[in-house]
Amino acid sequence: MYPATDELYQAVFQSVIEKYNDEQQKLSEIGLIHRTEGTIRYAAGELVEKVLQSVFDAMNQFLPLPIVSKVGGTDFLSKTIQYKGQLYTNNRIQVDRHVWYGEKRIAFIENKTYLDSCYFDRALADFKKIIQALKQKELDPSSCAYIVFAGQIAGRENTFLNYEAEFWDETGIVPQRYFFLKGKRNSTKPLYKIKHELDLETIKMFVDAILSLL
Repeated sequence: MYPATDELYQAVFQSVIEKYNDEQQKLSEIGLIHRTEGTIRYAAGELVEKVLQSVFDAMNQFLPLPIVSKVGGTDFLSKTIQYKGQLYTNNRIQVDRHVWYGEKRIAFIENKTYLDSCYFDRALADFKKIIQALKQKELDPSSCAYIVFAGQIAGRENTFLNYEAEFWDETGIVPQRYFFLKGKRNSTKPLYKIKHELDLETIKMFVDAILSLL
């Protein structure tokens, strides 16, 4: 594990605060101009991705090698299946972000503006495909973290824990969830209308989790 310092944490916090403020302002302006749900949803997703990238950008100032967050589509995995006498190959296994440190893949991350039980279940299903692909290549899937990085929670904790338990039972791996904004989703206070309070303690926990993988 690479040791964290107060200086590193403060750099990450400052980076996240600045990026969130900038992107929330842009999102707010888009919400006023473009009333279509799809446009607003896309911009909100961009906000989450850019906040995530701001964490890595700040951390990289202190690390001997850069953390590289690749878009999943640039880092496909594959697996083959023998079915009814024929070999079938899935060459497009991915999630939103594949995180590398040097030559080592360290994490797979799904970004969500809001995380409800349906989205969490879908993310875990994609993580299972990744684990299967890694095992087929004789790589250790437990050397990576499987993370959902989201704005706000939009479901019941007990439901999330049930899905986590099933994932662990099947894979032996505990998935991780991080919500960088405080509070639960409220449809009357969407992200494009309200600047929500950042949860810097959760950001710190996320940084620690990534550092533990280096």
